Amino acid sequence: MNSEYLNDHVFSVSELCSVIKETIGEMFYGLQVEGEVCNFRTNQSRHWYFSVKDKDGSILNCTCFAGNNWKARRPENGELVVLKGSLSFWPKGGSLSFNTESIRLKGEGDLRLEIEKRRAYYKSLGYFDEENKKKLPPEIHTIGIVTSAEGAVIHDIKNVTRRRAPGIDLLLFPSLVQGKGAEESISRRIRQANNFMACDVLIVCRGGGSEEDLSPYSSSEVIEAIHESTIPVISAVGHDSDFPLSDFVADLRAPTPSAAAELVTESSYQKRLFLLNKDRELKQEIRSILAKKSMRLARVKMSSALIHRKLERYKGIVRNAENLERLLKARLTNLSYEKASLDEKIERIVSDRFKAATGELKEKNFLITSLIKELAQERRNELGLLSNSIEDLNPLSILKRGYAIVSDEKGKIVKSVKNTRAGDDYTIRLRDGVIRVKAEEKNEF
Repeated sequence: MNSEYLNDHVFSVSELCSVIKETIGEMFYGLQVEGEVCNFRTNQSRHWYFSVKDKDGSILNCTCFAGNNWKARRPENGELVVLKGSLSFWPKGGSLSFNTESIRLKGEGDLRLEIEKRRAYYKSLGYFDEENKKKLPPEIHTIGIVTSAEGAVIHDIKNVTRRRAPGIDLLLFPSLVQGKGAEESISRRIRQANNFMACDVLIVCRGGGSEEDLSPYSSSEVIEAIHESTIPVISAVGHDSDFPLSDFVADLRAPTPSAAAELVTESSYQKRLFLLNKDRELKQEIRSILAKKSMRLARVKMSSALIHRKLERYKGIVRNAENLERLLKARLTNLSYEKASLDEKIERIVSDRFKAATGELKEKNFLITSLIKELAQERRNELGLLSNSIEDLNPLSILKRGYAIVSDEKGKIVKSVKNTRAGDDYTIRLRDGVIRVKAEEKNEF
């Protein structure tokens, strides 16, 4: 549209608004704007409406439709944010606004970018390679813990360890877990544990927090200390959804500190359960043997009592009663020797059974370890199949094949041309984003 036409042509309001809308939409897209959030509000369709302002008093009205804000953090009034999107003109209201596609806090992206650069650098050095990762020792007697001495994390690890493997010692290396000096404190404690070889495994951990709170665990100091550690290191920082760089360089990663405690105590816990079961079985078998021998001894005592009664009955008849009594005493002595022999046999049987049970314990321990590994592999295979099935059932997967989902201004999905009207605005969702369109006309088939 040339300037001569613009000068000579008399526009209607709708025509001029349409020209402004098209011009702004074509020229001002992919923009980034920084400002302080104010006047934030939302509606039933879950669209966000707010403004951003700067220190000079300039203000810009903004929108963020539900199709975009589901993946963004909801901003709060007074926060300094960086918006990405395009300018949009609304003809019916005669107003200009910034159509927001993404929102991030000012500085948040800078920290994330710095961590990503650091991750790429250490990955190129081979710090994250699997062949550099150490295995946990088969026998763990002492667990080292690098965390705050005052937080809930150390108490959680104590509770898990005392419940599952009370014979394992815990050694705390207290450190800062966030804020100024945390990087140096954590790395110093890791090196201290290695200098003294104070433990069999080292858990570097803390509870959940913001990305800034967890940033010390992505620092060069901590990465270098973990990489140089000769003691196997488990990283258990934050929650399952958090992935600081310590997770990548450590020999093992646990989703939470409590999960790390369960991981390092698993072998001792299983052995403890097995020994407790064998102890119950041995005690039950010993009680059964003693019961049988006690019954036999009772029968011997009954025989002795019967002999005494017969002796008293025939004492007046038998002349050599004294000789008969000596004979009976000798018989009782023999019975005592027999009892001692039985006691010796019982002790020998118990000893032999205990040795046999100890050998059986070792064999079953090896068998249980093999079965656990097989079961874990089966669960990993099932999980892979289940993940593939879930992905096939995902209704959004069809978008990757070129299809789209159309929804009206209220976010309701449009299934038929009959449910549309010319002039209304619609949102078209593709696999990698959304498009705002206006229906010029409709044709039914």
